[in-house]
Amino acid sequence: MRTVRTSELNGKTGSDMKISPGQPLMSRRSSSLNLAIADILEGFRDWRVWYLLGMNEIRHRYRRSTIGPLWLTISMGIQGAVMGILFVYLFQSPIERYLPFLMISLVLWYFLNTTIMEGSSTFTTASSFILQSRRPLSIYILQNFWRNFIIFAHTAVIFFIVAIIHGMYPGWHYLIALPGILLFFLNLLWASLLAAILAVRFRDVQMIIQNAFTVLFWATPILYAPEQLGGGMATEIVQLNPLYHVIEVVRAPMIENTPTITNWLVAGGMAIFGCTVTLFLYARTRARIPYWI
Repeated sequence: MRTVRTSELNGKTGSDMKISPGQPLMSRRSSSLNLAIADILEGFRDWRVWYLLGMNEIRHRYRRSTIGPLWLTISMGIQGAVMGILFVYLFQSPIERYLPFLMISLVLWYFLNTTIMEGSSTFTTASSFILQSRRPLSIYILQNFWRNFIIFAHTAVIFFIVAIIHGMYPGWHYLIALPGILLFFLNLLWASLLAAILAVRFRDVQMIIQNAFTVLFWATPILYAPEQLGGGMATEIVQLNPLYHVIEVVRAPMIENTPTITNWLVAGGMAIFGCTVTLFLYARTRARIPYWI
């Protein structure tokens, strides 16, 4: 008889579950799934841990900097202004519509890209913590999300400045964005956890993800709006890209548009399917992760 424990934080031990080698397969799988769910729930309950770890990492990253993460806001603003002027000339689009679209697209893409990319190295980066302390592994996923959310909040400022300058003031359409933001966050969480599990087992996965996002950047309407493609096969390819729908449920309301039913169905379906698959994979691999590091 061996005892499998969930996490232990600050000397407190989670619930113990006993799994016998002779226990039926379905019962063992159920126990592993319960442990995985308990790990995730305990990670959310111990929010002070990942909150402080994330804040400390931001402070360390921008130590001795006068304005800290606001450098990212300035960099995003300059990049968006230069690209906006260039693409307005190329696409012959009204700048008052295109520039806010481009800024919110870049902000959301940067958040999505960095969260999943850095999420793929979460367990290897936190290997010293994982091997030396008993904590829910989900804490490190939440720490990565929280750190990138702080950066996202700083860079989002530039969108609101550009939107107000071009007459897009906050209004009722922002309420439509709220469920879209929740779906966006949920998709980022399961995707970063899935990337972390795969990358800690197969180290080449991180490079595969990096190259995949380089291609997906051009296949996803970030620099261009779908209607600028003029229909045809290019528009159909965009509609088949799930990242477009995940981004669009947030982006459309922010620029005074309304997401389509397809956008909501794909983004919601991605969240449900991704969470389910990732949860079962996490239940199967959670106990092995310390050995793979």
